[in-house]
Amino acid sequence: MKITYLDHSGFAVEQGETLLVFDEYNPRPAPGRAGLAGGVVTEADVRAHARSALFLSHSHSDHYCREVLALPFGETVLSGDFPASIPGRRAQEGESFSVLGLPVRAFGSTDLGLSYLVEVDGRRVFHAGDFNLWHWEDESTPQEIAEATEGFERILADLADCAAGTIDLAFFPLDPRMGKHTDRGAVRFLEALRPKVLVPMHLQGDAALAERFAAQHPQVRTLTQRGQTLEID
Repeated sequence: MKITYLDHSGFAVEQGETLLVFDEYNPRPAPGRAGLAGGVVTEADVRAHARSALFLSHSHSDHYCREVLALPFGETVLSGDFPASIPGRRAQEGESFSVLGLPVRAFGSTDLGLSYLVEVDGRRVFHAGDFNLWHWEDESTPQEIAEATEGFERILADLADCAAGTIDLAFFPLDPRMGKHTDRGAVRFLEALRPKVLVPMHLQGDAALAERFAAQHPQVRTLTQRGQTLEID
């Protein structure tokens, strides 16, 4: 399985003849580089795979762009907050369905939209979207903190019931804007789901944060430069 970093929370996952793209939002390639090597999916990349699917977790502008919607994916999966004018399959929290013959289950988010669990060739890939323990303790009231934690733990429990110990690859937020609470959600995710590999995302450009987190958790691998790739067995 080959993973290419597309920036922020965007990734391309290639498994055999299948291409899965999650939350690409920046269509500009790195200077002098085109296609996946430049950190952007092109029409040629999509057509080079027998099966291709685009998964968009929600409609925030840092998680999708019009250019990627125009690519000839075999199927596009969207959360329900996208405008009706954008074509694609609308998923709902808790729904299990098939995309081009691949089993998919949609889970909730603690922000807008959804998170996705996709199985391809017997391997399970989870993309969290903006599902995280958004824990702004220095700004929030005790009630807001309790509500944030409760919502996060509810979705985490749903995930654990379905997928604990079976996820081969997970993409999960590690956002430095939360200060000392930056890794709280990611640590709980690792504890509850025990993924074989976790790649941090939503880093706000803080590559050093990802590297420090990886040094503390052996199952964490980092992708911090657009077009950078990772291959896992």
